[in-house]
Amino acid sequence: MKPFACLVLAALLLASAAAEAQGPSERKITCDRGPFGSRTYGGTAWDIYGCNDNRSVAVVTARGNPGLPFYFLFSERNGAYRLSGEGTGKPDITRKAYEDLMRLSQQDIQALVKETQKAAPRPGQ
Repeated sequence: MKPFACLVLAALLLASAAAEAQGPSERKITCDRGPFGSRTYGGTAWDIYGCNDNRSVAVVTARGNPGLPFYFLFSERNGAYRLSGEGTGKPDITRKAYEDLMRLSQQDIQALVKETQKAAPRPGQ
């Protein structure tokens, strides 16, 4: 497995582990569909991954992003999205991305979720 793929896999597994902390009555969220393109947050590239609950979306450091390894997770609860993040990337990079992500509206987040529900990404993406 390529080193970058290992880092992405580790970040996605972290997303799964963080989702487990939601509580025993809630379904475990895994975000391993994608990436469905790249976006710029905080001046750096982030890959978008879909989650198995079809309501959440993971934003993961893209190749070459100095914030690697890090991920953010938008999870939906009671009609509102919460943003969480975890990783060991450079704090100044991830903080800038966090600030941009916090500015996204509910509609912006829902558009990201819809994008991850389209056809599966091409191999090698």
